[in-house]
Amino acid sequence: MAKPLKIEVPLLIKQFNSKLNAIIKEDLPILEDIKEKVIESGGKRIRPLTHYFLTQLLGYRGKEWLDVGTIAELIHAASLLHDDVIDGADMRRGKPTIGKLYGNKTAILAGDYLLACGIDHLNRLNSPQLMSAYTSVIRDLSVGELIQMQWEKNAKITMKEYNQIIYGKTASLFGAVGLTAGILSEVEEKKKQRLHQFGVNMGMLFQIKDDYIDYFQSSENSGKTQMKDFINGLYTYPLIVLREKANKKEISEITKILALPERGVTEVMRINELLFAYSVQKEITLRLKKLSEELVNFLKEFTESPIRKMMIEKIEELVEG
Repeated sequence: MAKPLKIEVPLLIKQFNSKLNAIIKEDLPILEDIKEKVIESGGKRIRPLTHYFLTQLLGYRGKEWLDVGTIAELIHAASLLHDDVIDGADMRRGKPTIGKLYGNKTAILAGDYLLACGIDHLNRLNSPQLMSAYTSVIRDLSVGELIQMQWEKNAKITMKEYNQIIYGKTASLFGAVGLTAGILSEVEEKKKQRLHQFGVNMGMLFQIKDDYIDYFQSSENSGKTQMKDFINGLYTYPLIVLREKANKKEISEITKILALPERGVTEVMRINELLFAYSVQKEITLRLKKLSEELVNFLKEFTESPIRKMMIEKIEELVEG
């Protein structure tokens, strides 16, 4: 009988960081510095870890999970460099952004460089399916960002447009993580598509939870400035749900508040009153639970194992936390 796999997440993260270091080929001192900052920036490496765990559930015993998972993290890192420029962000995970340190032009070119390194390495794996999966993600990221730029402060945004943004910016890459696990494991096409949908649902769960935290979780627990998106005049999931439930007079009031040059305590209190009146927090919680149940039910189709148990626990913790 095969020994059960031992889950050593810190060791896995170390392996992903080492592979990141190998893939990013720096030719200039500034690129060396940027590479160090990208690797040292930390993060939970959720995307490559999810890819690895899925390959193991599928019975894959090859070694290319390290390359394929790391490329997912590289695409994510590049997208963050671009996001920080678009958002005008000075800090990322408590540290100055590349744009703040070196200027936005450098940050954009650095993001492009990371993508080029990832695609170059991916090409060496000689798999058209893997290449197609990740190039689709890069396209989706660009489309998602463009849609967000068009709609983020537009009072006419609906859940349809917002879901397109979430898919492009977050869920598409998670979907590719699931799909590429299926490609490496050589499962049938129907299974690949289910793995892709699992990843998409996981990405949707992460983004909706992030939006939920912004409105309904104290800054002491989340480590983020509470209602930062609202203060910045952005329409995110909670506000869109509220607008779908509110009456015409209230929708007009919400629109006027979001159109103000600044939003302070009075505006925050009023929006919170409306959120409470229409049970928006409860509705989003139910949506998160439904997504998590779909994810857990999919995982329960696999043979019981430490990896399956851990993945289910992490998903349930995300919803309950």
